[in-house]
Amino acid sequence: MAKITATATYTIELTARELDIIRVALGLVRNFGDVTDWDDAGVLRDALEVEA
Repeated sequence: MAKITATATYTIELTARELDIIRVALGLVRNFGDVTDWDDAGVLRDALEVEA
């Protein structure tokens, strides 16, 4: 996983399925990723928001 050195907010359009795939991928970091990336991946997964 890339080292996060800066943050920003972006608005992009995704289908519900695409968003689910991203969430699953970030969840897999916990099982298969480096221990040092666990917290960052969890924060990023939790920060994903859906606007109707």
